[in-house]
Amino acid sequence: MGKRYTSEYRAEAMKLMGEIGKQETSKRLGVTEWTLNDWKKKTKDEKNAEGTEKGIKMAAELREAQEKIKEMEKEIAQIRKENEFLEEAASFFAASRQKSKQI
Repeated sequence: MGKRYTSEYRAEAMKLMGEIGKQETSKRLGVTEWTLNDWKKKTKDEKNAEGTEKGIKMAAELREAQEKIKEMEKEIAQIRKENEFLEEAASFFAASRQKSKQI
């Protein structure tokens, strides 16, 4: 089995490769270009997986927010109905009071 490298080492190697190129990085680190290609692919795969996880989490949060909005819209509609009823009741009692004062 080959030599093991930490994820930090591989990440630094990717940065170096971006700065000086694959061939020079391979020479400086004593790692084959094939290994560098493999690390680069794994780094991309990890980033894609993170992006997918974030997307799934954001979609779930969006669904929760949409459900909460629907609930709030229902509550607002109910409150508006109650306010209309109270306004009508207040008008009715005000008119009733006016009639009783006239009598």
